[in-house]
Amino acid sequence: QASAFLIMSQRKARIAVLGAGWWSQGWHLPHLSRHSEAEIVAIVEPNPHPRSAINELESTAALGERYGCPVFSSLADALASPLRLDGLLVCTSHASHFELGIAGLRAGLHVLMEKPMTTDPEEALGLAAAAAAAERDQGLAFLINNTANYRAQSRAAAALVRERRRVGRVQHVQCCMHSALLWLFDDPSNEGWTRSTGRMSGNGFGWGQLSHLLAFVFHVGGLCPTHAFAHTTLSERSGADLSVAAVITCSNGASIALSGSAAVPGNAHEAAGGQLGKYVSARFFGDEGMAVYEGYDQQPDSGRLQLSRRAGGLDADDEAALASAASFAFENYDQAGTGPESLCSFVDACLGREHYVGAGAEVGLAVVRAIDAMYRSARSGRLETCAPGEGAGIVGGEVLG
Repeated sequence: QASAFLIMSQRKARIAVLGAGWWSQGWHLPHLSRHSEAEIVAIVEPNPHPRSAINELESTAALGERYGCPVFSSLADALASPLRLDGLLVCTSHASHFELGIAGLRAGLHVLMEKPMTTDPEEALGLAAAAAAAERDQGLAFLINNTANYRAQSRAAAALVRERRRVGRVQHVQCCMHSALLWLFDDPSNEGWTRSTGRMSGNGFGWGQLSHLLAFVFHVGGLCPTHAFAHTTLSERSGADLSVAAVITCSNGASIALSGSAAVPGNAHEAAGGQLGKYVSARFFGDEGMAVYEGYDQQPDSGRLQLSRRAGGLDADDEAALASAASFAFENYDQAGTGPESLCSFVDACLGREHYVGAGAEVGLAVVRAIDAMYRSARSGRLETCAPGEGAGIVGGEVLG
């Protein structure tokens, strides 16, 4: 038994990375290569010379040499090879997420999917159903890389609001995300961030950034969207939405008032020159109190989790949760180290260990349904129904093992 335990403790998570674009080459591949318990066993990329308007990318041949692994032009080829895999990290175009996610689950593999889960509600519903069946029948993990949801602060907020209901029944959420990202969404050469593909209802700040904010809101609040009314301000250069205002109604009667904009001057990924990063705010109002989490994501001392109750007074569990969230952090896009908490949770899942699901398929489905309805509403000028899967509930955020 001791030798079996030693073998298990020494085994690495065998992961194939799908997609070799900007984010894979700048974040996922370097992170995994530095993780002592993970091994990149394959890279899947159909283009031997990946292109990005943001920076220069290495060829797949150079990547294979750098990371010491084979490169395949398709997932089918990788799955047909003799390689033994534990999981897939999917960082490809939005329109390809459904097909690749389904293929990974059918192959018996854990999946870490880049956000958004898909950009098509019907595909999102199908992927959520497949993920639920794979978890139930095979114990497979399906995680979405909404990195903010895996942070200690988000876990504390979810424990207070959704799990322990310390604000009571959530009645209203006011949330915003304002970022210095015009360089990304106002540039038509950044096609993956600005141009609609597949059956997307639109593209821009909604899918690119508000998918993070809404994943946090649905994760913490346990809410299920039903309808949305929205207005977007579009870039004259790229056609992408640069600013979004929306009201989302939920199945429990709650409302979400949302504001998002890429129009903050500067660069959200640079702390130099006084840049504060992305401003994020989420305020949860319930029939027993309110919880607030807001600040600048590159300034830890700019905010913290707060809880106030109508009845007054906090218990020991409240104080412990607040103490674990005494600084502000949201997305984890640090290029150094072994990756964000979401990636580390995925590695744990691949090794058969207890892991935290900060954003699972149900949260992913809620995000897709809400943003798709927002885009449709912005085009039609009317209130739009979030469809399909109107009765889907939120079950993300549990620890599984």
